[in-house]
Amino acid sequence: MMLISEFGRKAPNRLFIALILGCLAGVCYACLIPIVLSSLSGESDGIDLAEAARYTVLSIEIADHRIAAVFLALCVFIVFARTTSRAILTRISSEMTLDLRTHLYERITGANLSNLESVGSSRLLAAMTEDIRRVVVGGQLLPDLLMSSVTLLGMLSFLAFLNTAAFVFVVQAICIGVLTHQLPVFFGNRSFTASRQIFGKLQTAMTGLIFGAKELKLDAQGRKHYMENVVLAHERALLKADKTTYTILVAANSYGDLLSFFLIGVVSFVFVNYHTVSTTQLVGIVMALLYVAGPVSMIIDVIFPITMGKTALRNIEKLFIELSEDSSAKTFAPAGHWECMHLSDLVFQHATNTHADAYKVGPVSLDIRRGELTFIVGGNGSGKTTLCKMISLHYMPLQGTISFDGRAVNDASREGFRQEIAAIYSDYHLFDQLLCPLTDQVQDQAQELLVDLGLEGKVTIENGVFSTLALSDGQRKRLALLVALLQDRGLYIFDEWAADQDPGFKQVFYRRVLPKLRERGKAVVVISHDDRYFDVADQVVTMEYGSLLSLHRCDALVSEPLPDNA
Repeated sequence: MMLISEFGRKAPNRLFIALILGCLAGVCYACLIPIVLSSLSGESDGIDLAEAARYTVLSIEIADHRIAAVFLALCVFIVFARTTSRAILTRISSEMTLDLRTHLYERITGANLSNLESVGSSRLLAAMTEDIRRVVVGGQLLPDLLMSSVTLLGMLSFLAFLNTAAFVFVVQAICIGVLTHQLPVFFGNRSFTASRQIFGKLQTAMTGLIFGAKELKLDAQGRKHYMENVVLAHERALLKADKTTYTILVAANSYGDLLSFFLIGVVSFVFVNYHTVSTTQLVGIVMALLYVAGPVSMIIDVIFPITMGKTALRNIEKLFIELSEDSSAKTFAPAGHWECMHLSDLVFQHATNTHADAYKVGPVSLDIRRGELTFIVGGNGSGKTTLCKMISLHYMPLQGTISFDGRAVNDASREGFRQEIAAIYSDYHLFDQLLCPLTDQVQDQAQELLVDLGLEGKVTIENGVFSTLALSDGQRKRLALLVALLQDRGLYIFDEWAADQDPGFKQVFYRRVLPKLRERGKAVVVISHDDRYFDVADQVVTMEYGSLLSLHRCDALVSEPLPDNA
């Protein structure tokens, strides 16, 4: 996908107008030197102003006023055409920035959770910021490239009219110059690609520096190691790559800027010794080459940013390919009432790029009923959270089926069933506002929950927006619980919610919140290590090494060990 085609898809008519104006500006630009030369006559002793009737404007005498008027008109049109072309492309670029980011946002929200986790936040953020910016900057330079190219072609045509031999020589010299200029550009592009990859790693390191501040404060040696061998190591690698990239770029641009003067020197001191060139022709050739210096320099200057834009566009396209689309998000039909969620022989395994076997969870079979509390327990790494992410329909099992009252979850029904689920995982994200419709009933309920959860006076809700998120970990989790309860879903999942709570609010959670959800006919799944509250549960599921070890039905007061092949 080329930059020009990306702009064309956004606004084909406006792009066409911008390109036409750029071409016309280039043609007019190329006509200025022939017009100036036509007003001059060559004499044996030099160049004098041509004898012509003089015209007076505001006490200023103007020779060849008709030609001067044409010259002025061309200059005014060039300013108008160039400004309009750039303005159109700038507007298209701004709109395309929004479209590219919106498309990326939609791909992110429509991707499978496991896919997003494998891609990583650093690459996504780099694409949304650096890559899209470079694509837009590269696209904005297209009119300059087009106008300079047309101007160059016009001046070469003028050279062909003046002296065919000089035209052939200049074309050959320009071709050699462009080819030799592309060599450093090629290495510069490779250096930029490496710089882009290092920047992604640096963003990951920055994230660790910010979100790992608590851990680094307590580990002076680890903090020093992380700074020197991770953050600053990536910074130094990025600095080295950027130095290489921009040194090559500066050298290539300097070479391009002097290319026209090299040509002028060769034509003036070497070419004239082997070809017959009159004084008038030589003056015309030198003026044309001086005039060409601007367009050639412009073409050389914009090649690298456009190349960077194309590289960034390839990065975005590659990211779009890696973000697998969740087809279930396209269709949404209400799930309807249900009583029991049945998991049958579920198996999940994370994808891995190494030859080592990835950690597998399952097979797991389990029933989750409305009006019951299901506790999932087990050691760290036993598969509790992965199982819950299959229950919340974030992870799609590689094997097995999930059904609600016999209705299997598939691409057509998955999104509808997801709207029956609310979850608070240990790595939850707390938005700064309520994402549900703000009715009087919701506002009243939110105020009651603020009081019940001990948040009154610490947080207020105005027009659905929280006054602050600068809270303790426990308070933030209570605010997340408030948001989940306002959603009023059929199934709730809490991943070690009480781990950050003081004993008083643990008591509130286990003895008041969970029983109240059960009374309201909600299905509740709780990952917990608080064995003193296991008596609240209707069933306790024990996980070990990714397998369901046992299921204990508390109402039956018996333990139901799983078969060996479960």
